[in-house]
Amino acid sequence: MTRRSKIALVSLATVVLVLLFFVHGCEHVVDQTLSFRPPLENVAFHSFSVLEWITTPHQEMRIQLQQQSDVRQLVDLRVFGDFQPEMTDEIVVKKFGKPEQTRTDDFGSTWTRYSTPLGYVELGLDRRTSSTDDDKSPAPGRRSLRGYTARPASEIFRPPLLEVLHQAERMTLVLMPASSTSSTQRTGL
Repeated sequence: MTRRSKIALVSLATVVLVLLFFVHGCEHVVDQTLSFRPPLENVAFHSFSVLEWITTPHQEMRIQLQQQSDVRQLVDLRVFGDFQPEMTDEIVVKKFGKPEQTRTDDFGSTWTRYSTPLGYVELGLDRRTSSTDDDKSPAPGRRSLRGYTARPASEIFRPPLLEVLHQAERMTLVLMPASSTSSTQRTGL
C-alpha cells in the first residue's frame, strides 16, 4: 500500500468516525405523557440533549393539576415571592421597580425577570400562536408567571406532589440514556 493510499484511508476513516459521532450524538429526544391520580391530571416528560456524549441533557417535567386542586397544599408559593400572574407590566414596575432582565422569546413574547427570596420569577405576555389563528389579527396574549429556584424539589413541593414527583423522576431516569443520567437539577414552576 502506498503512502498516498494510507493517507486517503486514514482520512476516510476519520471522516466516518466524526460523522458517526455527531449523527449518533446529535439531538436525543424523549417525550412521554402519563396520567396520575388526583390532584394531578398528567405529567409530561421531555428529555433533550444535543451531542449527548458531550453535553448535559435538559430534562423537563410539566405537571398539570386538576381544576379543583389547592396549589398552596402542593407547592411552597414563596418561590413566586409577592408576584401574581395577572399583574400587568405597569403594576409590576410600580410595585417592584425596573426588572433585572428583559428578553423576547422565539414566539414574540416578552419576559421580565425579578429576584425572589427563593430564586427568581419571569413575568410575561405569552404570544404563542395557534393553528386556528388567522394572520390578520394580532397574536393572542396570556399573562404568565414562572418561578425558578435552585433549591431541591423537597424544599418546594409538598406531599402528595413530592411523592408523585419522586416517582416521575425515577421514570425520567429510566427514559434517559445511561450516558446522560447525571444532570443539574433546577426546579421551575
